[in-house]
Amino acid sequence: MVRAISRLRIAARVLAAIFGAYAVTAGMTALIAVLLVRITGVSRPDALMAGSMIGYLLFALLMLWCFAERRLARVWLVLLGAALASHLLAMWTEPTLPVSGPVDGPADGPVTGSAS
Repeated sequence: MVRAISRLRIAARVLAAIFGAYAVTAGMTALIAVLLVRITGVSRPDALMAGSMIGYLLFALLMLWCFAERRLARVWLVLLGAALASHLLAMWTEPTLPVSGPVDGPADGPVTGSAS
């Protein structure tokens, strides 16, 4: 019985590390990119690249933290709260998220090379 509970706790931590850390990272990447565009005036592709690079580090740190934290409930609460907050802040800061059209190209289609 104790082994089954221990396995369930490990499975819950693995799920938190994978899906919870991903949700937080996705929200924080979007928020960082939006804030970089708004505050510094960086182009959207550059801001997204910077946000993604920070996101890789954040994802790794969150995954490690999921196993270092003693309380499983705290892991889930922090991850869910951070994911919700980061996504809401990113959507509130930039209501056009997610961007479905071209970022820097013309509005009528993708940029193509010269036809020669």
